[in-house]
Amino acid sequence: MSPRLSLTARVVLIVTLALAAGGAGIGWLVFRAATGQAAELFDGQLVQTAEMLVAVAHQGDGAAPRSGEQHDADDHDDDTADALHGGAPREIRFGRRFRQVLVYQVWSAGPQPRQLARSPHAPDEWLPASSEGFTDARWAGGAWRFFRFERSGCIVIVGQNAEVRQRLVHEIGEHGFTPLAIGFLGVILLAWGAIALGLRPLSRLAGELQQRAPDQLSPLAEGPRPRELATLVAALNGLFARVARAFENERRFTADAAHELRTPLAAVAAQIQSVETAPDEAVRASRLRQALAGVQRMARLVEQLLAAARLDALDSVRRESVDLAQLARELAAERAAAALTRDVELALEAPDKLPAQVQPELMRALLRNLIDNAVRHAPPGSDVTLRLGREGARVRLSVSDAGTGVDAALMAQLGERFVRGEAMAGTTGAGLGLSIVRRIAALHGGELAFARADEGGLKVEVLIDA
Repeated sequence: MSPRLSLTARVVLIVTLALAAGGAGIGWLVFRAATGQAAELFDGQLVQTAEMLVAVAHQGDGAAPRSGEQHDADDHDDDTADALHGGAPREIRFGRRFRQVLVYQVWSAGPQPRQLARSPHAPDEWLPASSEGFTDARWAGGAWRFFRFERSGCIVIVGQNAEVRQRLVHEIGEHGFTPLAIGFLGVILLAWGAIALGLRPLSRLAGELQQRAPDQLSPLAEGPRPRELATLVAALNGLFARVARAFENERRFTADAAHELRTPLAAVAAQIQSVETAPDEAVRASRLRQALAGVQRMARLVEQLLAAARLDALDSVRRESVDLAQLARELAAERAAAALTRDVELALEAPDKLPAQVQPELMRALLRNLIDNAVRHAPPGSDVTLRLGREGARVRLSVSDAGTGVDAALMAQLGERFVRGEAMAGTTGAGLGLSIVRRIAALHGGELAFARADEGGLKVEVLIDA
């Protein structure tokens, strides 16, 4: 299995990718802005150089001619040329990077222009800038950018090598981008340290969990933790509580099964052994029937133990719409035969329809246990009545029998596991039916109550939110 990245590495990687994407966009914008501004700066230098050359040419003119004085045009041009060659450097320098990348020409304006001055690398013929303003053209085997400026009888053309210019522009942009890249790497290192520091509480929590014994299910200390970890700790504590409850249910089920099955198993084993010593077939058949009845009681006991264990593991139930009146009629018809074998008549008092939001299988188990419990403890020749009705937002279910009832002191203990009244001591129940009913009622937000029935026996009432 391939090794997985740590949480710190994952967060740093995500932050790095996010910063890289944002930094690349910002760097591109910075580079574009820097190169654009550098190009404008170089264009401004061309304009400034042209204006300077025009100013120098005007210095060669001297004062304006007085009235009546005449100057020869050629003498004027010679004076201007001398001023340009003597008063200005032949090579304009902008530092070492700019040497020999700038050319210029100064021409006299008029019908027959004459070259007044030029830089050392400029030709005698016109530079390729035929119109005023900026022009990009090929000259001297390379790309150049020219600026033509016409003022006060002078035509000035200034050119700059475009390739050197572009290289300088990119160098300026790169010089602006380099600090940004270095700063980006510094931010990544700081982010790594900050994230590692921020995740330290998670590392401490992992250490706490690693030091725990497998059977240690006590809750973690809440303590002053970050909000996200507090939520995680609360979830872990909830998990520990559920696992502890599951272990407790398993332990209780094992203890209950061992306690309740020990005596029936011994009785069945004795009954089966006694079959061998039966004096005749009639006695043998009777003892086999008794052993079979014992096995059936154990099967019911195991079924109830498993049902109780499953119910203990539930925290809530998924409800759906169920007609409780129809469900009660089906169960009454199903359990009627068992009631008749004990000479007990089963009656039902319920409306035609009683819709309720319940868990259908659990409600079926609740009604079956109520009916079976009442039929088992009712004396022969008596009635057991199942009643259903609605009281506002709640549903009331009750089962009454005409038995001897339960002493008031024991009535408060009914519903607990393996608790049976004195009058029930001779019955075959294990004292689990009513505890199952109580648990199902609790899962439906209800409660279980006991009272003396009008018929003289026990009345069991269930009130649930449905």
